[in-house]
Order: sequence, then structure tokens, then C-alpha cells
Amino acid sequence: MKTFHRILVAVDFTEPCRRALKEAARRASQDHAETVAVHVMDEFLMEELKRALNLSDAEVREEWNKKLKAFVDESDAGTETMKTEVWVGNPLSEISEACRVHKADLLVMGAKGSRDEPNRIGVIAAKCVRKAPVDILLVRSGAQGPFKKIVVCVDFSENSAKAVQEALHVAKTDGASLDCLYVYQSALAMSLDYGGMVPPMPAGAESETLDMWKDELAKFIEPLTHDAGEVKVTNLVKERVNIREAILDHVAEAGADLVVLGTRGKSGLREFLIGTTAEKIIQNAPCA
Repeated sequence: MKTFHRILVAVDFTEPCRRALKEAARRASQDHAETVAVHVMDEFLMEELKRALNLSDAEVREEWNKKLKAFVDESDAGTETMKTEVWVGNPLSEISEACRVHKADLLVMGAKGSRDEPNRIGVIAAKCVRKAPVDILLVRSGAQGPFKKIVVCVDFSENSAKAVQEALHVAKTDGASLDCLYVYQSALAMSLDYGGMVPPMPAGAESETLDMWKDELAKFIEPLTHDAGEVKVTNLVKERVNIREAILDHVAEAGADLVVLGTRGKSGLREFLIGTTAEKIIQNAPCA
């Protein structure tokens, strides 16, 4: 079962980052992982500070690293052993490079929201979800660990198998229950999508299809969760026209506080999938 060894937290000094620091510290304590808090300075700001304060690059970095250390300490996240680093440049590029340098296996970020769109994540977080070479945990401002109810999305791809293993690890360490959810579009759903042009299915075909997918899901999940221990694992198959809405509805109905999904599905095209189902879920899910 996957555990985390090196966790990196991206910090921009906003309130959601305090939650991210706390969650990173909690995950690190459970897996005995190393943690690093990284802040990326804008290049223009660096040059302006050097000019205005007559400081060198190293001196500006040192001053901002002091600010970062203070922010981490003030977060009261149990982060006494967390290292801090200040990088300079494009946030996406520098965060990705920091993940590579530290060989991080998890990037934790705060998910910003607004009054009108409380679940929308920030621009940098959205770019990192698309491009960062590491698993990402987006923590909502109201998140309070440990997680109690986890939903993992399954599409029978290799990446969703990894998502199941990731979700199970979190469920075991947090004492959470786990729903493994597969949503399929039936012939009826497809006929609605195509304006009723799909020929009607024989009587009983839909029931047989549902049973088939339940069997397929059970076969897919069993080897991934054979060491689930005391974790309650529930397999769920739902038929809907809109897969994204079905997932979000179940997250809400189940009262889930964490949804886990792969950003690459059967297509293998990360940007393609993250632009559709995965990104919509990330932007609209009310939980981490």
C-alpha cells in the first residue's frame, strides 16, 4: 500500500495555506514523511526589493524565508520539523521543480474560494493539477482532519487503480469509510444525449447491464482493497446521463469530506480529461 515519504506544501501566505500546512503535517506524522514548505517569489518583486533595500538575492531570500518560517510556526500545525525554502520565478515551474528536486510524492495546496464561487480553486492550484509531476491534495478552507468519508472515482483505468490505493491508504490512517464509485451511461442515457436516435434496448437489458458493471467493479476493486483491514469499503455503480453530476451528487449525499480521482483516465491525455470530468469535479466538489 502506498505511503508518503516526502511531502511538499506550496505556501502563498493566504489563509487556505494554514489548512494545507496542518493537513501536510498530519499526513507526514502518520507516514513519518519529510515535509518542506515552499514559497515562490515573483521575479519582479525580487528585483524591486533588491533595488529598494539595496540587498543581494541571497539576503532577500533569507528575509523572505524568515517570513515563511514565521507563517509556518504561526499556523500551529505541529510543523516544528518542517523545512522552509524560498524559490524565485514562475510559480508553476518552480513548484514543479521543487517537487522534482525533493523527490516529493505529494504536493499539498490550499484551495482558494470566493464569496460567489466558494469551491473554485486558484489559478496556480489549477495549473499544478494539470502539470505538476506529483499527486496533489487540495485542502478546502473549512477542512478539519481526520477524514471520515472518502469517495474514490473509478473508470477501470490504471490511474483509477492508483486512486483507489491512495484513497484506501488515507482511509486506513484516518479511520474513514470508503465508497468506490463507478458511473456509467446506459443506452437510455445515451439515447437522451443523441436526441433519442439510439434504438430501444430489449426488456431486461438495463438490469443485466447494471449487474455486469457491478461484477466488473467488484473484480477491479477486490485485489486493490484485499488488505483494507477495518476500513468499510462499499462498491457503488450508478447510471446517469452526466457522469460529473452523478459523482458530485454522491459526494454531497454521502457527506464525503474527501474525493479522490485520477486526472488521467482511459484516454491517457491529462489535459483532455482534466479539462472535462476531473476539472469540473475539482472545481465544484465541496470537500478536499
